[in-house]
Amino acid sequence: REIYDLGNGHLYKSRPHDYSVSESEIHDLIKSATNIPIPTIYYEWVTLEGDGSDDPGGVRIHHTIMDNIEGEALHEVWPHLNSQDKERLVSQFTDYLNELRTVTSPSVISVHGGPLPGEQRILFDRGYVAQGPLSDEDSLWLAMTHHVRHSPSNTVQQALIDLRAIMPDCLPAVLTHMDLRTSNILVRDGDIVGIVSWEHAAFYPRWMEDVKFRYMRCDPELEFVNAVVNRMQADPAAIKF
Repeated sequence: REIYDLGNGHLYKSRPHDYSVSESEIHDLIKSATNIPIPTIYYEWVTLEGDGSDDPGGVRIHHTIMDNIEGEALHEVWPHLNSQDKERLVSQFTDYLNELRTVTSPSVISVHGGPLPGEQRILFDRGYVAQGPLSDEDSLWLAMTHHVRHSPSNTVQQALIDLRAIMPDCLPAVLTHMDLRTSNILVRDGDIVGIVSWEHAAFYPRWMEDVKFRYMRCDPELEFVNAVVNRMQADPAAIKF
């Protein structure tokens, strides 16, 4: 992925194209259903690069022109904030997460209605090709555990039985960012003014954002992440899974 400042208040971003991802569609949904601050997308298009003898078929590249939100990445300003300012940012961020959780789907599915984005099938083993959407708890459990269900190990089989008994419900699925590192949270004058990089967003199990967020703990993010995690609903079985 490459991002360039065009110098006119806009950014240009290019990345390999995923057929299941339209950033403008994701942004439209977020703007229609929440108050989360996100950049406006002005143009979005796909080109075929290469397609020559050295690159048969070529590579599809996704291009986007969007607002350049004025702000600093959270991890850059966090060490310089007082406790009151830090608390305000944690509160704002958790409020935005709660808003995101109100955007639901009966299925684990991409925003446009197809399988999850190819690079983000984090729920499934690499060898699994999701046919999706997945609309019931049993089908989703089988998809998530297909790579170990045939293990000859009695220990593994018993662990699956025990985990299934305490696993929290996955559905309804909720709109999930999937990459909420502090570099994607923009701050200005003590407030969150933008949350960016939504290209991996889709409808995932309701505990997915919590689980993903807990594993992004590194300085200077640790204090912020811990403060947010303490306000999130914990699902120990999902975390163990």
